[in-house]
Parts: sequence; C-alpha cells; structure tokens
Amino acid sequence: MSAAEPSAAAGRPLRILITMCYLVHRTGAELFTRDLALWLRRRGHAVTIFATAFGDMANELRWASIACITEVADMGARPDVIIGNTHHETVRALLHFHDVPVLTICHDRSADHGRPPRFSQVIRHIAVDENCAERLVHEFGIERAAIELVQNGVDAARFPRRAPLPSAPRTALVFSNYAAHDGQLDEIRVACAELGLQCEVVGTGTGNHLPDPAAALARADIVFGKGRCATEALMTGNAVVVLDPSSGIGEMVTAATVAHGRRWNFGRALMTRPITRHTVAEEIRKYDADDAGAASQWMRAHGSLDASLLPLERCAVDAVRAQPLQIVPAEQRALEAARYMDDWLRRSNPTTAQLALAALHQHIASQQQAFDAQALTQQRQADALRAELAQQQHAAAALQAGLSRCADEARELRALHIQADQQARNARAEVTSLHEQMRQVRTSHSWRITAPLRWAVSRARFKSGSP
Repeated sequence: MSAAEPSAAAGRPLRILITMCYLVHRTGAELFTRDLALWLRRRGHAVTIFATAFGDMANELRWASIACITEVADMGARPDVIIGNTHHETVRALLHFHDVPVLTICHDRSADHGRPPRFSQVIRHIAVDENCAERLVHEFGIERAAIELVQNGVDAARFPRRAPLPSAPRTALVFSNYAAHDGQLDEIRVACAELGLQCEVVGTGTGNHLPDPAAALARADIVFGKGRCATEALMTGNAVVVLDPSSGIGEMVTAATVAHGRRWNFGRALMTRPITRHTVAEEIRKYDADDAGAASQWMRAHGSLDASLLPLERCAVDAVRAQPLQIVPAEQRALEAARYMDDWLRRSNPTTAQLALAALHQHIASQQQAFDAQALTQQRQADALRAELAQQQHAAAALQAGLSRCADEARELRALHIQADQQARNARAEVTSLHEQMRQVRTSHSWRITAPLRWAVSRARFKSGSP
C-alpha cells in the first residue's frame, strides 16, 4: 500500500498532534517531522504540528493542509494520539490533552530533547536507531522489548536515482551542517586533492545551506555524511563514507554493511577514528562503483517513507484502538507534573545572564553566517586556483615529457653524427692511402722503364680508334 492510499489499517482517519521544538534549521529530526506529517496527511489523517518556532517549512506544510501552531491551546479539537519528537514540547502537549495516548521518539543519544517524558500517558517509546534505543534502556530503565525501532525514511521522489557512478571517482561532497572552515575540513580537501577529486561542501556551518540538496548529490560520486545525510546520499546512488566533523570518520558503506549501518543510523557509534587526510584517503580508495550501486538499491528498497513509517502508523493505530482514553488519576498526574517541573528547574532555569548569553550567541551566529559566506567565496576561489594549478602542472608534465623525448632524439642524432664523422675520417684515410700507393707506383723504377711502352700502346690505340 502506497502513502497516497488511505489508511485502511486505522479504520478511520486519525487526528494526530506531532510535537517538535522548532522547524527552522532542517536538521535530521526536523526533516523527519516534516516528512512524517506529509506522509500521514497523504495517508488520510488530519495532522497538526506544535512547535515553538517555524521557518519556511511551515509554508510547505500548510500548503499540504497541515496545521502549524505555536500554542497547544490553539488546537481546538482533541487529538486521537500525540507523537512527540522533543521532550518539553511533548510534555506541554500531554499536560494540555491529559487523556490522550502518547508515543515519544528519541532522536539523539545525548541531547536534552531526546529524554523520554516520564508520564503515564506515554504508552510507547520509539528510537530512530540502536544507539538511541541503548540510551532509553541504560539511562532511563526502559525495557528493550518496549522500544520500537523506527528509522529515518527518505522520500524517494525528492531524491531520484542519479546516473550510474563512473569507474573512478571524480567528485566528492561533504554533506553536513556541522562542517566548518577548519582543520578537519582542510584534511578532507587535501585527501581529495591528492587523489584528484574536486570537493564541494554543503551545510549551514559553511554558509552553503541548500533547502533541496538533491542536485548537489546528483553531481557527487563520493559523499561524506552521517545520519539522514548518508541515507539521502545512498538513496541517490552515491558512494558514501560515514563521516561527520562533530564525531569522526567511519567506513565506506558497502552492500555487505548497509543494513548494519542503517540500524545505527550511520551515526556516531560507527565513527571511531579521527578525521585525517590518511583516514579519508583510505576510505576513498575503497570506492567500488558496482558495490555502491548495490548498496543504493538496498536502501531504496528499505529506506523509503512507506517502509520506515508504516510501523509508526501501526503503533499510533494500536494505541488508539487499545485505549483511546488514558485515564490517569489526578493525584498521579500531579505527582508526574511536579517531578517534571522539579527536573526542569534543576536543568534549565534561565537567569538574566543566561538570557543575555543566548542573545549574544544569536548575534554571534548572525555574524558567523556572514563570515561563512565570505569564507565560502574565498574557498571557491581557492578551489578554482587549485584546479588551475593542477592543469598547469599537467601541462608542465606533458612539456617535460616532450623535452625528455627531444633530448633522447638529440642524443641519438649526436651518436649518428659521431658515427658519420668516423666513417668520413676512415674514407679520407683510405683515399690518402690510395694516393700514397699511386705516388709510390709512379716514382718506382719499373714505372719509369715501362713509360715508352705505355706511350706506344696509347698511340696505337688512338690511331686505331680503340678505347
């Protein structure tokens, strides 16, 4: 069943509230939320997204008839189920709709927003990979059997399959919001240059953010990325090296390792080495166009939105069917809310200094964006100069080879000249020897005695006309 068909499993369309901290930066969790909302809407469900801030993605969502709100109270109708992507926003939603079943999703192994809300309304915990599942088990005591694994899916229509990869790579792409113009990126660029690859960088950290990166992926043969970036590259058909400047470098994804890598979301658990020109070059040399094509084929079969999100829809449907009303005693709700408030106060009570610091960080970020744009321009100029230098070096090498051939030919000509000169000297010596022999004959006694005879013979021949 495709996402365009109505959801028969639900029996009736559900009214679903999805929570997220914000939809501004197009991070992996934000894009997961967008794709989930659009997919559920195509399945016939009524979808509302609650977030504290929205960027340009809100236009796309509203165009698809998905409500976007920044206050929970703005949702006038009670949802059938809440799907929570971030901690505080999920708590705000479940406290407002105190009898609605809740599914919570952990998107990160360490970030604060990945902590699961500890409320009785939460009936199912979901992790996007095994690393997040381990966090839920080892940090919050949740049984592994109670955790559903719902991995990042990619809209195949947004990322069409590129042309077949060349036998040898020519272009590379660093695909990460965490990449910056620093030493690690320089190591990647150096490794690519040494192996003859042109290197492009896409991401907010370098001032080259692309809302739709499909065109950039279609130009690249090798992509360095993690998580959703790696998944999108594999869907496109690139050879993928698991890498992120915030975590390190893993290995080239192969047809034999793609399933394992996906269970760990091509994430930090797989990136165990530092990023150096040597580790990067080692992975580039593993490039195999046919194997990368097989890995991409597997990902397109297992990484689509349908394959990834159908289990999540089943969880929502089962929750509504099993217990559409989550009746929690008032005392229990009060205790859970008090525990949450106590935890919130201990973790994140904002002071005046902290608010001022946040404003300073925002100002620095705006300045950094301008700097990154300038650095990107300079980097492109440097890349162009490197490409020109490589062309000049290639031309110089060709000229040197031509000069070497000319030198070899000159040596051969000198050898022939010496040989001809020697032959000329030998010939002159033979002529001199013959002249000396003639002189000796003409000065000999026998030559003088026979002179009258020779004269008589010559006269007789002349008279007879004989030669």
